[in-house]
Amino acid sequence: MGIMEKNLSALNNEAFDLVIIGGGINGVACAWDAVLRGYRVALFEKSDFGAKTSSHSAKIAHSGIRYLQHADFTRMRESIRERMNLAHSAPHIVRSQPFLLPIYGHGLKGRQIMTLYMKMFDLFSKAGRNFADPARHVPATRIISPGKVLEIVPEMEKRGLTGGAVWSEGLMYNTERLLYSYVHSAEEVGAAMFNYCEVKNLLFDKNRVTGVSVEDTVSGKSADVYASVVINATGPWLMQNLGLGGSLFTRSRVYASKAFSLVTRQLCPSHAISFYIQPMYEDKKAVVDKKSSMQFAIPWQGYSLICSLHLPCPEDNPDHVTITEEEITEYLSKINQGYPGADLEEKDIVNILWGVIPAEDRGSAAPLKHYRIIDHQAEDHISGIISVGGVKYTTGRDVAQKTINLAEDQISGRRTPCKTLYRPLWGGGIAFLETFIQEAVSRHPDFDKDTISHLIANFGKHYDHVLEYAQKEPSLKDFVDGTRILKAEIVHACRKEKAKKLTDLVLRRTEIGNIMMPAHETLVSCAQIMGRELGWDQERMTTEIAGVKEAYLWHPRRE
Repeated sequence: MGIMEKNLSALNNEAFDLVIIGGGINGVACAWDAVLRGYRVALFEKSDFGAKTSSHSAKIAHSGIRYLQHADFTRMRESIRERMNLAHSAPHIVRSQPFLLPIYGHGLKGRQIMTLYMKMFDLFSKAGRNFADPARHVPATRIISPGKVLEIVPEMEKRGLTGGAVWSEGLMYNTERLLYSYVHSAEEVGAAMFNYCEVKNLLFDKNRVTGVSVEDTVSGKSADVYASVVINATGPWLMQNLGLGGSLFTRSRVYASKAFSLVTRQLCPSHAISFYIQPMYEDKKAVVDKKSSMQFAIPWQGYSLICSLHLPCPEDNPDHVTITEEEITEYLSKINQGYPGADLEEKDIVNILWGVIPAEDRGSAAPLKHYRIIDHQAEDHISGIISVGGVKYTTGRDVAQKTINLAEDQISGRRTPCKTLYRPLWGGGIAFLETFIQEAVSRHPDFDKDTISHLIANFGKHYDHVLEYAQKEPSLKDFVDGTRILKAEIVHACRKEKAKKLTDLVLRRTEIGNIMMPAHETLVSCAQIMGRELGWDQERMTTEIAGVKEAYLWHPRRE
C-alpha cells in the first residue's frame, strides 16, 4: 500500500477543525494560515496542487497600479502590501521587474496625467519600498523622455510619443514553485495535504455540512472526513462542488470566464512593455478609461509573456472550456494593433498559458473585480461551509486571512491572530539573496554558479535538499537530456513532493516544461527516472509521456 493510500485510509471518520477543498493558491494559503493558528487542517485537491488556473497566472506580483483608473485606493494599498509581503516571504522567487508604458499625446493618457498617477502611486507605496536587501529594493516611479523610451524599445511607434512611465512590479520566477512553498509550509506545521483526492460528496447533519467523502483517484480508496467547517476553495469550480449538496445552495452564484496569455519570442529583455488593446468587454467600473485594456509583454526566462485576453465562457462547467485557434489569431491581431513593433506571427508563439477564472456575470468576459468569500450560513442558511473565489495570485495570502477569520467565527466564535504576514514561506528566510547565492556557490565547487542559482531560485534556502541526492548518487548530478535541470530534482519531486504523474514533474515541480512543451527525448529521460522511483513499466511510461503532450494547448515548431 502506497503512502497516500495509507494516509487517506487512516483519515476515515477522522475529525478536523477545517477541511479545505481545492489545492490552488487560495486553498493552500488557507491551509497554511489555519494550521499556524493552531487548527487541525486537511486539504484535498482532485488533481495536482495548482494544476488549473494557479499554474497559468501572469507571473506578476501586482502592486495594483491599474486600480488608479478605478480610483480604488483600498485595493491598491492591499496589492502593494501583498506584493511587498511576497518579496519578503519568498525573495528567491519574487524579483523586482521594471515596467514601461510609452506615453502618447495629452489628455487622460498624456504625460501630465501619467505624471500625476505615478506620484499618487509613489505616495501609497512609499512605506513598503525599502528593504535592507538591495535585491528586493523597489525603486520610485519616474517619467522618462521619448529618446530614452526608444533606447529601451527601438521599434516603438515614434509619432506622438511624449515620454514613458516607468515603475516596478514583482516578477514571480516560478509560480508553481511558489505555490508548492505554501504546501511545504503548511505540511511542516501539521496540515494534511492530499493531491489526487477528489471530494465526491458533502456530508450533512440537517442544515449543517459536517464533512466530505473523499476518493483517492489513483488507488480508488475512499474515506469520510469530518470537520467543523469545510472551505470550498475551488474558484470557478466552486458551483460544481456546491452541487454536491444537491439543490440546497440556491442563492449563491459564481460564474466563470476564461483568460489566456502567450509565450513568444522575446520582445524586450530589460523592461516589461505596457500597451493598450481594444478590450473584449467594457470595464464599467473604470472611472478613467473604459475603452481599452492594458496589456503587458513581460520578459520571462528568455522569452516574452504577453498577457492577458479575457473571454466569456460558453460552458458553465470549467472542465469543458478551452481556447480556440480563432481566439489565438484574434489576440495576435489585437497585440499587433496595440504594439505594432512586436510584429508577431503564429510561428513566434511557443506556449499558451490559459485558465478559467471567476467572472462578473454569466456569459461575461469581465473577470470578477473582487474576491468573493461566501458565508453560506448567511446566504443559504447552510452552516459549516464557506466558499472562496479569488482573482489574483498576489493577494492569495490576504484572501486566506479573511477566509480563516470567517471560519473562526463558526468554529469557536473568537479570533486568533493571523501569523502569515511577512512570515517566510518554505525556502524563504534569506536575508541577502546575492550573498546567499555566492556563499552557496563557494560551498559546492562541484556545481557551477548557474546550477546553484537555478536551484536557489526554485527551492530557496532548501536547495541543498536536492543536492543531497546528487551527493549520495553521483549520476543524479547529471542534467536531464536537453535541459539544465538536475536529475536529482526528479528524485526529490517523487520522494518529497508528491509527484505522481509525469505532468506533475514537467509542469509544476521543475522548470522542464515552464516555457514550452519539452522535446520527446527529454520526456523519455524524465519518464525513465520517474518510472524507476514509482515502479512504472514501459506501457505506463508511454502513457505518461502522452499525457504531458496532451496537457499543452500549443505545440511549438522546432527547427
